[in-house]
Parts: sequence; structure tokens; C-alpha cells
Amino acid sequence: MQFSVYNPVELIFGNGSLSKLKDVVRRFGDKAIIIIGKESAKKYGYLENVERLLKEGGVKEIKIFSGVMPNPEDWLVNKISDEVVREKADFIVGLGGGSVLDTAKAVSIVSANEGSAWDYVNYPEGPKALPYWNRPLICIPTTSGTGSEVNRYAVISNPKRKEKLVISHSLIYPRVSVVDPLLTLSMPPRLTALTAMDAFFHALESFTNKVYHPVGDMYAMKTISIIKEYLPKVYEDTSYKEGREKLSLASTLGGYAIDFKRVGLIHGIEHPLSAHYPSVSHPEGLCALSLYVTKFNLKGNREKYERVSEILGYGVKAEGVLKAIENMLDAFDLPKTLSELGVKKEDVYRIAEDTYYLSRRLFPINPVEPSFDDIVDICERAFEGRL
Repeated sequence: MQFSVYNPVELIFGNGSLSKLKDVVRRFGDKAIIIIGKESAKKYGYLENVERLLKEGGVKEIKIFSGVMPNPEDWLVNKISDEVVREKADFIVGLGGGSVLDTAKAVSIVSANEGSAWDYVNYPEGPKALPYWNRPLICIPTTSGTGSEVNRYAVISNPKRKEKLVISHSLIYPRVSVVDPLLTLSMPPRLTALTAMDAFFHALESFTNKVYHPVGDMYAMKTISIIKEYLPKVYEDTSYKEGREKLSLASTLGGYAIDFKRVGLIHGIEHPLSAHYPSVSHPEGLCALSLYVTKFNLKGNREKYERVSEILGYGVKAEGVLKAIENMLDAFDLPKTLSELGVKKEDVYRIAEDTYYLSRRLFPINPVEPSFDDIVDICERAFEGRL
């Protein structure tokens, strides 16, 4: 029995925990840049509250960078990094969903080192450059699904190359993450379901892959059980505060699970998918691929899938996971095929090619190591809805 645990993020969790931000920031300096998305942080008053708390904590100068898009792109990371350097910011605050947090994490690396964002992404042969330092980062999620607030990953896209890859390094961890589930109350039902399914697939893939890590497995199982119990309740009543807290916990635990154990082929195909179709959100892509990849994977780790099926209430049978996923996608009106997402048939083969060449580092830990023909078959089935 051998495994290791390393996670240096200071996590402050719970309803109302945002108020503790003013005590946290005192150690990081006088100048901050806050990175946000397009609308919600301003619309719901989150940005105003964060600015006030930073000032109460002694921060003298605050700059705002807004407009982070879903599937954030490398040029944007470079642009924000240049501004961080120009403004001589002492630290960064990422306030938003997974795209904002990933952008802020990437900026914390690029703004403290030489080169551009794409130099640090993890191609199968390794990144072009390694960071030597980072700029202090505080993450404040406003959704419950990504888990980015506690893991070592930041996913960015390169629109010119039509590639989506991960920056993965121990220096990319946030120094502090404040997870206040009250900030997720503004999410509508569909976004609530999508983000929760993101956390669910983090847990499913980390739990069933070949990496041995009992702590990661515990986090993954707990994530699955929380989502099973609380997602339907919050979907019906988005103001349910206890449920919001539980889904935020599931998101964070799922983030720990993939930090310790990584993911699998669902994510491996989704990244090329949304690289070619940036209007497709990450959880939408995961949902559309999930049934077909999971069916392919069942034979590789039936015991683990049987445990997931049991947790979800479908008996001790691996195939129960497929029925559970299908029922969840139906219940929350989420996509089950690539064609529903607007993917064109002529692009399916290219997505499979990019998966094979760009996601191959995941293949050895996937429950079943896929061949190129396997990936093509999975993508074609996902397009056609042929389980």
C-alpha cells in the first residue's frame, strides 16, 4: 500500500465564509487584481462585496479584469498577465466559475515567469517550460462543480491550434480558497445541474481509474453520494441553502479526488471536443460523452462500477451506472449525444484524432486503455446516440 498526499491550499469553507476574506488578504500585500467573468459577479453583488472586504483587509489598490469566457483562451491569460505585471499587483483574486478560476491560476504562473501561457501546457511529451515561481492567488468559486479551487490544474484553449490542454504543476495551487456556498444561490436550475454533473464525473472517473489512492477514493465516493441526494432537491428549489452547501462540498471533494487521482477518457475526449467547439461548455461535453465512454470502461473495473451503482441506488451491478447516468441526464434535461451539441459529423474523426494524440497520457490510467479505433468508435457512438 503506497500513496502520497500533497495539497497546500488553505480552504475556508461554509455558508457566510466570504466574510473571512478580509482577515486572509492581510498577508498578501497592498495591490490586487480581481479576475471575473462577464456579468454575474457584478450583477449579484459578489464583486462589490469582495472589493469591500479587500479594502477592510488593508488592500489599497484594486484593479478589475472582466470578460473571461467559458473555455478560456491562452491569449486572454497572456493579456491579463501583462496587466498584472504592469500594475505590479501583489496578488490575484479569481471570483467566478471554473473558467475564471482556471484563468486566474494560469495567470498566477504566467505573470511570475517568462514566456506565454501555451509554453506551460502539458503536451504528451511535456510542457515547453516549467515555472519557477507563482504570484499569490485567492480563489472564490461562485459555482459548485469545478473543484478548481483545490487542485493543481488549469485548463486553457488555443483557438489558433484548436487545442485545449492543461497546465499542471504544484505551483499552480491557490494559496487560499474561500468556498461560500451562498455565492451559488444565483445559479439557475440548469447551471446547477451542469456544474453538479461536472463534479459527478470528476468523482466517477477518479474513483474508477487505475490509480491507487484510498484517500482519493473516499472523497470520490462521498462526492457521488452527496450529488445523488442533494442535486434533485436543489434543482427543484434553488434557494435551498443546506443543499447548496452540500453541492459546494461535493465540488470541493471532487476537486481533491482528481488532484490525487486524475481523471479518465471522458475528460480526455471532452477537451478536444470543446477545443473545436468552444461554445460547448465543459460539463455539457462531459454529459454528451459519458454514457459511451462509461460503457467502454465497464469491463476494466467492474468492482468499482458496482460500488458506484450501489451508491446511486441501482444495485450491485456495473451496468447500473449506465442507467443511473442516463436517468440523471434525462431528469435534468442534459445532452446525451454530440449531435445535440451541434457537432458536425465530419468533425467527429478529427476529435478522435486529437484525443489520441493529445490526451494519451490519460490512457494508461483509464479503466481500459483505448486504441485509436476504440476512440473513433466511442466518438461515433456518442454522435449517433448508439449505446
